[in-house]
Amino acid sequence: MKKKSVKARFINTFVRDVDISKDSFFYLFLTLFALILMVEVTVLRYVLLNEINVMLEFEIILALFIIAFGFIISGYLVDRIKNKTKNFNIIFIVCIVGLFLSTFKNTFFDHFGILIVILGLTQLTSLWFSTLIHNTTILNRGRITAYLLILCIGSSVISIFFTYFDLLYNFFFVFMAIILFFIYKISKKNQYLENEERLESTTKFKEIIFEKHFFRYSSSFFVLSFILGDLVARFTLQINLIIFSIATILYLVAAGYFLDNIGRKISIVLGILLLSFFLITYGSYIESPTIFGLPREVFLSIHYAFSLAPLLLAIFTISGDFSTERENLRYRGRINGLFISLVFFGVIFGFFFSRTLNLLYLLYPELNIIIPDFPNRLNSFLLVILLVWMMAMKEILISKEKNWSSAIINLYVFSVSGVGLYNHNFKKSAQGEEKEKKREMDEDIISGALTGVVAIISEITQSKKQLRKIDKEGYDLLFSFGKYHIACLITKIDLPVLLKKLDEFSKDFEVKFGKYLKKFAGNVSPFEDTKYLVEKYFNQKYSALFGA
Repeated sequence: MKKKSVKARFINTFVRDVDISKDSFFYLFLTLFALILMVEVTVLRYVLLNEINVMLEFEIILALFIIAFGFIISGYLVDRIKNKTKNFNIIFIVCIVGLFLSTFKNTFFDHFGILIVILGLTQLTSLWFSTLIHNTTILNRGRITAYLLILCIGSSVISIFFTYFDLLYNFFFVFMAIILFFIYKISKKNQYLENEERLESTTKFKEIIFEKHFFRYSSSFFVLSFILGDLVARFTLQINLIIFSIATILYLVAAGYFLDNIGRKISIVLGILLLSFFLITYGSYIESPTIFGLPREVFLSIHYAFSLAPLLLAIFTISGDFSTERENLRYRGRINGLFISLVFFGVIFGFFFSRTLNLLYLLYPELNIIIPDFPNRLNSFLLVILLVWMMAMKEILISKEKNWSSAIINLYVFSVSGVGLYNHNFKKSAQGEEKEKKREMDEDIISGALTGVVAIISEITQSKKQLRKIDKEGYDLLFSFGKYHIACLITKIDLPVLLKKLDEFSKDFEVKFGKYLKKFAGNVSPFEDTKYLVEKYFNQKYSALFGA
């Protein structure tokens, strides 16, 4: 009994609502692995394994500026691309060409090749993000992204071999070409094609980014990145890679859990409090070789792991939440690009601010007497302001979203001609056999009526757009259309996550029963197995993670 309770608690915490197919998860993993591998090899080869000097710092800041502007541009381009997966493969090929050029000893080709890779990575990241949001919901986005990051960071340890051995780096572009081959193969099963109808919006991009809650979240990430830039300027990136990697994985697990189970806003507030602890502790032990018994390098590695990984996860999760809203779909790439570019600009400004402040303290030593330890005091002040600022934000993941299963009442699946194929009552009550039979007899009447409603509304409005929702006195009818069937979900609350689940159910239903739907002649017995799809998509106790 105890084992069952532990298992149920584990499922509810880490697996609940994480419904994503094997193919989709593997595609997201492989593409993210390729991106992280290129990033790690580039950072190790050109930054961490080189002696930091003024010239290298200038090149790093220049690269960060290019990346920041690159994300703004790539976000705009990605929103104009309909076939995301095909474009990902094309840009990947361009990155491979850049990696090939970087193997030349000539400084020009080396720098030009890395420039191509950097710009390509901004585009690839925006494309990957769009695909991630397309395959996730507000209920599972934090954990799925965390799991993907953990797997990819763990797998990308091979980047060490490509950076420490020059001979292996010369063949790095070949290794990436092999990965591209596998990405191409699996992308055929996971094509992400957008359509004009889904991307229609009456809201302008400026209205979205200046909406108060959007502005609060984006500005908060900018301030956190500013503090990170200041830390890098004062303490550099001299870290223990092993400690950094282990701490990163642990923080990602915790952050994914908090974001999906407790809420976005509360998770960020807790993160700010923990960041405050690091800053205060480090400032208090500024002259000590150890902090809480840990060598300074180890403590700083843990600090950077907390600052970088959860921040990245929070950005992907929250920018995804904002770009999932119906009127924002058209600007999905631009929303994510803006969030990430603000992070890079924050790091740059924080770095410059810290260096300028340090120069002033050297030129005017009396400042140490007037305002001692100003950087740490400033960071602490910014975090206090940020906490107050965050408390006024709205919580994106609200309780009614987390309890979506209590809102669904009935599911009806019927053919385009109005014949009932399957129905499920989620609010079954104790009723006699006669009432149960009567309910089954009424299924065709209900299915025919729903088909008629859909047809009449389409005729009256003279619109080619499919009917998606009907609101009737406290009840909502949600519709999803296949080529040969229509699915209708009746709910008590209009939740975006339910429409997403209905669409996924409908897509799976069409694939599973396609051969019967094409030749449908009135026999509904083949559709009895629909109960397994209902369990997969509408039972909150279980998950379809890596399901068929």
